[in-house]
Amino acid sequence: MVGIIILCGVVLLLAIVLLIPAGVRFSYDQGDLALWVRYGPVRVQLYPQKKEAEEKEVPEPEKAKKKKPKLKKEKKPRVKISKEQILYSLEKLPPILGRALRRTGSRIHISPLKVHLLIACPDPADTALLYGKMEAALIAGLPALHRLLRISEQDIRLFPDFAGEKMDAIAEVGVSVRPWDVLSIAVRAGGSLLIWLLGVTKLASPPVQEKKQSLKQEAASEAA
Repeated sequence: MVGIIILCGVVLLLAIVLLIPAGVRFSYDQGDLALWVRYGPVRVQLYPQKKEAEEKEVPEPEKAKKKKPKLKKEKKPRVKISKEQILYSLEKLPPILGRALRRTGSRIHISPLKVHLLIACPDPADTALLYGKMEAALIAGLPALHRLLRISEQDIRLFPDFAGEKMDAIAEVGVSVRPWDVLSIAVRAGGSLLIWLLGVTKLASPPVQEKKQSLKQEAASEAA
């Protein structure tokens, strides 16, 4: 009898955990990323982490005394999204998400949905091609997305830059969903999303350091 009561209590607790809405909100502004997670009344900022209060309380003179020469650390190359990755995602992601969201999408609330994307490639022809593909995807996909999800505060804009070479973005997106619905979507689309992720990873452009090493090796082989 006691075991049944404990089991019922665990099942009830698990049901409550899975049915309480959770929220994720992130913003990106030209390299500055911020991420918050909310579960019920609890809201936590995951990134960037707040600095320790002790560092702020240390007076300026003491800080100057304690300062030691620091070795310069090599900056890690920033992850860049290539044109091939975007085109691959535009082709593969919509049908995967459409199948996964048909039953549970109406219970997902997105607010706000703000994305301002600057499209730029080294070749202006590639910029025009990518801009046209993304504009067509937005025109075709946004009405379907509104049928599947609850979206408010939408502001999506694309800006082609034929003189630049690097893509950039300003984005602020908030998603509210129950953990149960997340599990349901993961079960329906988990395998397909994994295949898409592997494909995107294969199309990633190599880091700058790897490019430099490959160029040095090519030069050495030519000299030999």
